[in-house]
Amino acid sequence: MSSNSSLDKRENKNFVINNKYFLKQYALKNRDLFGNGVIVINLLLLKTDIVSEQNIPNYEIEDDKELTIHQAISYIPQNNFWFKMLNLKIKKKYQIDIQEKDSTDNKTLVIFVKDASVEHFSIYSLKL
Repeated sequence: MSSNSSLDKRENKNFVINNKYFLKQYALKNRDLFGNGVIVINLLLLKTDIVSEQNIPNYEIEDDKELTIHQAISYIPQNNFWFKMLNLKIKKKYQIDIQEKDSTDNKTLVIFVKDASVEHFSIYSLKL
C-alpha cells in the first residue's frame, strides 16, 4: 500500500505529463513577457485535472504586480516577491537555488503548492 505522499507525487507528475503541451506554451509565452520564472499550481484552488486558457487569467507586461501564488495556475517571474519566497523555501527543503542561471537554462520549474503557508510543495522540471 502506498503512502499519501507517494500517491500525491504520482498525481502531480501525471498532471504535468497530461498538461505538458499547455504548460510549455504557457511558460514560453510568459517568459517572453516577464523573463525567467516558474509556474505555480495551487492545489487548493485547482478544480480540474486538465488545464486550458480558460482556467488562467491573461496578463500584460504592466500587470506583473498582480502575479501571485494565490491563483490556481500562475507564472511567477524572478523579480516577483513570490519567486524570492519560493526560492527560499526550495533552498531550505531541497538545497536547490532556482535563481541560478544553470538551474533554469532551457527549462521551467512547475511548483505544486499544497497549503496556504507554502510549507508543503513539490517541484518538477519541464524542458522547453
